Amino acid sequence: MDQAADDVVSEAALAAALETSGGVGFWMWDIRADVARADPVSALLFNISPARSRAGVSLAEILKAVHPDDQAHISQVILDCVQSGGSYTAEYRVRSPEGRLRWLFTRGHFYHDEHGQPTTGRGVIVEISDSKSAGTAFAQRDGGPIDALNQAADLCLSLHNTLSQFGNAPMLALTETLLLEIGRHLAARQRIARGHALH
Repeated sequence: MDQAADDVVSEAALAAALETSGGVGFWMWDIRADVARADPVSALLFNISPARSRAGVSLAEILKAVHPDDQAHISQVILDCVQSGGSYTAEYRVRSPEGRLRWLFTRGHFYHDEHGQPTTGRGVIVEISDSKSAGTAFAQRDGGPIDALNQAADLCLSLHNTLSQFGNAPMLALTETLLLEIGRHLAARQRIARGHALH
């Protein structure tokens, strides 16, 4: 991606990023500083250029892209999860600058320090518009036992969180590759579950 394209937010840029990534991305949020960063596909899904995402944006700016009907509920579940720590799962709509709606699936996890204060959040985003053209948005905190795939996602997010503090770029890149693959499996499972629900 050249420098000029790196600052562009458009349907063409997003389509290219979705094709390259398979529709899967990840994000990180420094809660104390309210600075969020994401890979290009996640940034573009929320109408933020990859260059601006690398510099960091606020949670409020990210949530602007969420459909107004979904925004309050999604925001509340995220903020509740920030305070309590742990994981959440959500499906909701985002709107592009041109007005196109896309459905996203997100698995996120929030971390606290030794004093119980929120520090960081990390997550995987999967674009699921092809398998969900209509329906109801939802967001929920995980309270009970979780299955192996979601457990793997949480473990990988925790590993990524730890390695970020360690500062080893090659190991971070490996965990990001694994996160993207886990995201693809989560998306595939969502499609299968939705297909069964329709029959």
